[in-house]
Amino acid sequence: MTPPALRVEEGVQQGTPFSGFVARGTATTLPAQFFTELLPLIDDEAELRVTLYALYAIGRRRGALRAVRLSQLASEEPLRRALTGCGGDAALEPALLRAVERGSLLTLALEDGDTLCFANTDAGRRNRDRLRSGALRPPPGVRIAAPREQPRAGEADAPARVYEQEIGALTPAITDALDAAAERWPADWIVRALRLAARHNVRRWAYAESVLRRWEAEGIEEEGGTADAEPGQDHERSARRDHGPYERVIRRS
Repeated sequence: MTPPALRVEEGVQQGTPFSGFVARGTATTLPAQFFTELLPLIDDEAELRVTLYALYAIGRRRGALRAVRLSQLASEEPLRRALTGCGGDAALEPALLRAVERGSLLTLALEDGDTLCFANTDAGRRNRDRLRSGALRPPPGVRIAAPREQPRAGEADAPARVYEQEIGALTPAITDALDAAAERWPADWIVRALRLAARHNVRRWAYAESVLRRWEAEGIEEEGGTADAEPGQDHERSARRDHGPYERVIRRS
């Protein structure tokens, strides 16, 4: 049997080996959460490559506004080479949409049809929201796209609108998920679950959906009750609850 070390050497010789990092080269910093929480969730090669490169490109920006245009990403030769084996140039935008849906990146539409991309950090969320509201003046040549038509009376709390306000940009997959949820749960439940996800700083549709499933199974209470509890608080409340004659059995179990 060929020793593992020898197999590694043979594998390297088949292509052009990386010559190694140079001393005093420019470093790119990634949050530890990328490796411990986000990386295990990414199951698409193009999404992983685009996410990594976008974070690198955003980190290169100077000034208060750390964001990069989608068109700039599309013109970056290293990223184009990185996508050669997983769909090429056409893979960029779908991969970016998957990253936005997963919550690693944020986007903001521009008037010229381009898109600004932000890292989903405190600074990235703050800058995107301030640009969208007009509180932050965009750089020269950047014009934020006008918001979509205001909803008609009675539609201000439509789930899709609340998702954009509280969670992030709508993607085709999220739109389909919201449509499916609307067939199963009342709109006010969906809105409340989305706002609960935002309040707990877990801005993902999967979290809101798990809340809806729990309410469906256990019932929903008035706002501020245990239905709105932060994860992990249910057991604490249960420990304080008076269970009557079954108290000893419950505490023993």
